Amino acid sequence: MKKLIAFMLVIGLMFSTVLVVYADTNAADSKEGTEIVEDTTAAVAAAKKKAEANEALVAQNTSGLYNLINSGNYNLFTNYVDGYSLWVDKEMVVDMSYSGLCTVLESDTKRIEIYKQSLAAIGKSGYITYSNKFLKNTKDHYLEYDGSQTIGAHNVNVVVWSRDKLSKVQNDKNYYLCMDIVSGGYAYTIFVKATQPISNLGGYSYLVENFNITGTSKQAYNRVGQAIAPEAKGWNAETLSFFKKYFGEKAELTWGIFEPETWSLDFTQLNYYESQFNYKFPILLNYTEFQLDRHPNLKERLNASWNNGQVLELTLQTAAQSDGNMMYDILQGDYDVFLYDYAQVIKDFEHPVLFRPLNEMNGDWCPYSSYNTSRDTLIFKEVYTYIYSIFDEVGVNNAIWIWNPNEASYPNFKWNDTLMYYPGDAYVDVVGMTAYNTGTYYATVGETWKEFKVLYENLYYNYCNMFQQPLMITEFASASMGGDKEQWVINMFNQITDYDRIKVAIWWDGCDWDVDGTVARSYIMDESPTLLNIFKQYLNGPWHKDMLG
Repeated sequence: MKKLIAFMLVIGLMFSTVLVVYADTNAADSKEGTEIVEDTTAAVAAAKKKAEANEALVAQNTSGLYNLINSGNYNLFTNYVDGYSLWVDKEMVVDMSYSGLCTVLESDTKRIEIYKQSLAAIGKSGYITYSNKFLKNTKDHYLEYDGSQTIGAHNVNVVVWSRDKLSKVQNDKNYYLCMDIVSGGYAYTIFVKATQPISNLGGYSYLVENFNITGTSKQAYNRVGQAIAPEAKGWNAETLSFFKKYFGEKAELTWGIFEPETWSLDFTQLNYYESQFNYKFPILLNYTEFQLDRHPNLKERLNASWNNGQVLELTLQTAAQSDGNMMYDILQGDYDVFLYDYAQVIKDFEHPVLFRPLNEMNGDWCPYSSYNTSRDTLIFKEVYTYIYSIFDEVGVNNAIWIWNPNEASYPNFKWNDTLMYYPGDAYVDVVGMTAYNTGTYYATVGETWKEFKVLYENLYYNYCNMFQQPLMITEFASASMGGDKEQWVINMFNQITDYDRIKVAIWWDGCDWDVDGTVARSYIMDESPTLLNIFKQYLNGPWHKDMLG
């Protein structure tokens, strides 16, 4: 019999989660059983203390970046980082924890996000048009106004729209307004969302009537993602051991693989590679999609992969729909049957699972990107944390959560930046990295050959500065067209070990096809006997580990 002990740990600026720990009550009187409970309790208490100290540090580091003073009916807010001032509503809480990207001011009824976006690369029209393409989805988004207005001394592009209330979002702010003021090569974007029509809450002209560009005087500050001690995560013993082995501070680089046939439980190609390379891949990438009913073979995939010697990097994505966006449907509870069953299957499996929901969310090709959901990154975070809450409710204690942006944001606007999607420390165990050398098949639209170091060096050091969690290349590969793939792979193997916080790297062994069914990007590992031998030589480097060893 097991006894459930739950601890509430407040992490991040606005998020909290329940950490679940199991102890065997039959061993309660034994020294070993007591030590398990005491050690976990101490880890949770230490994590909570660390989180509180970090938030105090964030508050200290951001308090001098702005000024907020009483100005009659409104408060006058001045941003010293981006150099502007404007009137804002009374009783709004200021959040400048990502002041290099945006300022957030929020009350119970309204949220204001303000961005200063350079227009050097795209221009005013391109920025505004690209940002508002989500409005083509007329099933979910109800456009009320789109035009230009003169407010005070400024010509302002104004867009007003709404969507349905989302039943799974507490105090949902579903009425939107976006205003863009262009000056000096920048767009000052004022993005507002509210619990009721903005016209009922004092309108919006006051936000611009006293808008002034003041000049910058402070350096930007961005909050650093904090790692939570693995002992405080509530994982079962096997999952905790797995995490420490592969993602611990002293863990060396381990290789994993994506092999497309394994989704249908065919391990022939994977086993062939392992035989050729004399290397056992301990981690296998796998993809699943939301469905209205239970997943047809999730249990079989987990069991078959485990029996073949692999832990799954289990990816969950929404599918594109011709009518509406699934992200809103999830937050209406339409996929609860699927999610509860999905979580239960993982729990019953008991062995470790690397769970990667909604990867590459900052790419416009993903239906779950804010590019497709009102340019509102909170929609992504609401879905991500809603899934997490269901896993907690079901009692999943064997899922290691991977939060995985794409290496570059498309569109490359501040409202779509990687950090705008960060859900909070409690929800991120591993930070994923994804960048491909896609080759030059699509050279006419700007694709170029990129070496591994070009793809990952800056990304790696940026992430080291942004996040304390261990890093993982969740999927990557090199295509063939446009350069020497064999030399690319050799260079990659020789360079990747310089990045010691990358603990796992997953080669994506597959192809991309063009619209005519022609292979556009071949990422396969046995494209030539020489390439096969290169992988064999380097995979058996000193970082080799086997999952069960």
